Amino acid sequence: MRCFVALLMLLSATVTARAEPLLIGIANFGPNPALAELIGGFKQALSEAGFVEGRDVRYDERNVNFDRSLVPQMLNVMASENPALMLTVTTPLTQSARQVLQTRSFPIVFAPVTDPVAARILPSWTQGGHLITGASNMPEWPGTYQFIHQLLPAAKRLGVLYNPGDDSDTSIVAAMEASAAAGGFTLVKVGVDNVNDIPQRVQAFAGQADVVYVPASSLLQPAAPAIATAANRIGLPIVNTSPPPVLQGLMLATYSVSWKGVGANAGKLAAAILKGADPASLAPLRPTATEQFGLISRKRLEALGMGVPEGLRDCKCFVE
Repeated sequence: MRCFVALLMLLSATVTARAEPLLIGIANFGPNPALAELIGGFKQALSEAGFVEGRDVRYDERNVNFDRSLVPQMLNVMASENPALMLTVTTPLTQSARQVLQTRSFPIVFAPVTDPVAARILPSWTQGGHLITGASNMPEWPGTYQFIHQLLPAAKRLGVLYNPGDDSDTSIVAAMEASAAAGGFTLVKVGVDNVNDIPQRVQAFAGQADVVYVPASSLLQPAAPAIATAANRIGLPIVNTSPPPVLQGLMLATYSVSWKGVGANAGKLAAAILKGADPASLAPLRPTATEQFGLISRKRLEALGMGVPEGLRDCKCFVE
């Protein structure tokens, strides 16, 4: 009997030793500081849920450097490895994955998809879809408008630069159209679908907008330096949705969701799925008001000839 028990223990130890970590694919649209922070939050949430990298899971991370033409090839290569789960990063890449990987057997968790319903990825905000759910980065608008008013008390005309060909961008614009008036702003929209057109499109705000908001756009965020150069040339304040251009002194301010938090929300959903939950039963997660924060560049504040706004003197949100 003792020999039999010892044999069972030996076999169990052998099976455990041979167990392979689960493969998690991370399909990213392109390298970007905010998206890197998001992926870090995703991994950390999985680790905290018991899926430790190297022991329980391993990651296959790839990106197409924002080249849409390369997305199908990347997705097919990653799918051929039969991952236990795939994280798709950004709305365009998630939409492509839904189309290219229709016959897949593994689940997808997305992040960030601003409005997964408008993007036709999920049926509603209250449930996931077949083998898919994920995390949104949709801003909490009252807090956003309040921050902009505190930063620029005299501002009445809020410009928004967006890509009309991106469902994420158009969802944000639709949400702003529905909420800007209640937030005390008249909305001024300018579309741009080619980064080469950024200088003249930003110039179009001159005399028409008091401040411009740049959404978390897969087209516009990588072009932040070009947007900043064009805006700074005409003395136009920019409020971005991602901190790096503000930390670099390129843009005046950001009112941002926590990208690490968005990634963590995706990681929590992924952990639940890996433990047996049906993605269709998991509603997409979105940031709360407490998961957003503001930062202001002193360098740009001075360049614009502005003093420290009275309502933000004690905010501890200034960066050099």
